[in-house]
Amino acid sequence: MKKITLKISAFLLFTMFAFQVQAQANFTGDGIYKISTSGLTPNLYMTVDLSTGAIVWQPEITPDDETQLWTIQGHRTPASAGLMEITGNITGLGPVTMATADDSAHPSQTLIARPGNPVSVAYDDTTDPITYSGDRSGLDQFQRRKAKVNAEGLADPAGANPPGNPNNNALFLQNTLGTNSRYGVIPAAAGDVVTFDGGGIDVIQFHLISLLSTPDFDASSIFVSNPVNDELTIKGLPSNIKQISVYSLLGQEVLSRTVNSESIKVDVNTLTSGMYLVKISSDSGSFTKKIVKQ
Repeated sequence: MKKITLKISAFLLFTMFAFQVQAQANFTGDGIYKISTSGLTPNLYMTVDLSTGAIVWQPEITPDDETQLWTIQGHRTPASAGLMEITGNITGLGPVTMATADDSAHPSQTLIARPGNPVSVAYDDTTDPITYSGDRSGLDQFQRRKAKVNAEGLADPAGANPPGNPNNNALFLQNTLGTNSRYGVIPAAAGDVVTFDGGGIDVIQFHLISLLSTPDFDASSIFVSNPVNDELTIKGLPSNIKQISVYSLLGQEVLSRTVNSESIKVDVNTLTSGMYLVKISSDSGSFTKKIVKQ
């Protein structure tokens, strides 16, 4: 009975997670996301303009394009607790970091894709307080916050905080002049540069593509075919992988396979077209990735 209860609890948790991805597009943990507006028809997505290096609003590119994929995780050298880095990796360009051009116009800022990884600084933790050396400007340090919403989930100062984790539907940045710069400049058209200011707080959507692997789960070698037609191919599986499961975005398990080799091919011909979540599980953790069935 205990095993059955645990399985039901795990399924309900995953169902809630999947429903949140579909309906609310909120941040759910360190991972790879697309970042979009909320309430526009259609919504626009933060996109690297390869010709200028600016980050601009563009329609969603499907299948998922590198210029719209952002890895969000805790900043490697945060200026204060809770700050995170937002990075990308583009073929032919390499790693890029979401950042501001400078901080002279705080709080009005436009975002750029800086070539390279986030700024790292050296520190001496034998001193009190800790002393730092190097660039600690915070031009690439962001913070998730909350925007009050109405019943439709759109920003409304007279509304209520969204249910669940409140720090997942607004985006601020911190630089040398403070933390009062935030997303609140709704684009008028595709191609507008992503701009933050010190005015109203608007809702930002975080569309999960895949969660980052946990420290005990190395997903760096894993390849998951995407999009797929009749067959889902997964390669580079570590020896401790036990199971592959495919879920609908409502949390229903539609396929499950036991793994006993480093690669597996799964017949998905019976699945209807749409988005699914592939969960790769081991004894030490799991890794989840969104795929598109054509």
